[in-house]
Amino acid sequence: MRTEVTTVGTGETIQTLRQNAHLTQAQLAERLFVSRELVSKWELGQRKPDIRLLRAMAALFAVEIDVLADVGSFADELAACLPPGMLPDERGFSAMLIAFTETLSDRDRGVFLRRYYSLETPAEIGEAFGIKENHVRSILARTRKKLKNYLKGAGV
Repeated sequence: MRTEVTTVGTGETIQTLRQNAHLTQAQLAERLFVSRELVSKWELGQRKPDIRLLRAMAALFAVEIDVLADVGSFADELAACLPPGMLPDERGFSAMLIAFTETLSDRDRGVFLRRYYSLETPAEIGEAFGIKENHVRSILARTRKKLKNYLKGAGV
């Protein structure tokens, strides 16, 4: 059973947006195709919605996704790999990122994608792969360094 407590701010934000929209937990759950119990766990900070659900809630509540999740910290981690002046959303970056992930081992690719696509915490990733959180952090640091070198080698 999971006992990790996630950021309380996200749960409070979900609760506030839900209440402002005059929805019960059950009504929000129905619209997102999840259980009411899961919505409750989000609001209590016991669980965190995945990126698909964050996107759905952002659309439902007509807010930017970063209102619901601190996606800025994820972007900052990747931005440190980029040459000065390049933005992660520039044309061609997605293709380079996909090509880069294909150079990684299955495990490292999975860790990288869970962090930067699914926006999972190192603890969640560690649980999924059966490794310690610190090991996940090490894998991510090495992978970001590889990404930086990959981009440099690609002439970026």
